[in-house]
This record gives sequence, C-alpha cells and structure tokens, in this order.
Amino acid sequence: MSKITLALASASAIALTGCVGGIDKATYATEPVQVETDKGIVTCQLYREDRVIWDEAIDFPKSMTLQQADAVCQDEGYRRLGK
Repeated sequence: MSKITLALASASAIALTGCVGGIDKATYATEPVQVETDKGIVTCQLYREDRVIWDEAIDFPKSMTLQQADAVCQDEGYRRLGK
C-alpha cells in the first residue's frame, strides 16, 4: 500500500468516525415507556418513530439480563411500527 493510499484510507476512516460519533441520540429520544413482561416491568427509551435500532432498556428487573431487556424494548419499537 502506497503512502498516499494509506493517508487517504486513514483520512476516510477519521471522517467516517466523526460522522458516526457526531450523532446525538438524545435529539431523537421519545418519552420513556414501560412494558410489562412476565418477569416484571421494563422501562424503555425509544428513539426515532421510524426505526428501532437504538431502542434500549433504561430500567429492568434483576431477573433479566440487559440483552433480554433491550430485546423487549426493540420488540416494543417494532410493535409500534406495526411490524
């Protein structure tokens, strides 16, 4: 790889990192919602109404893992999308 190619690749990576890191999720946050599950209530922070990729649990029962609680929130996001 030439020095010019390496420099261009590095500059591109830095530029992309700046774009992705510059997104403020709080701008897209909705009011938190509570979802009742068989293990208890999960409080979800949902974001954009047309996407669920950032939807996450902000409070959940100790009997759940974070991954399980996040899945509940993403399922709720999909439910609200009608999918």
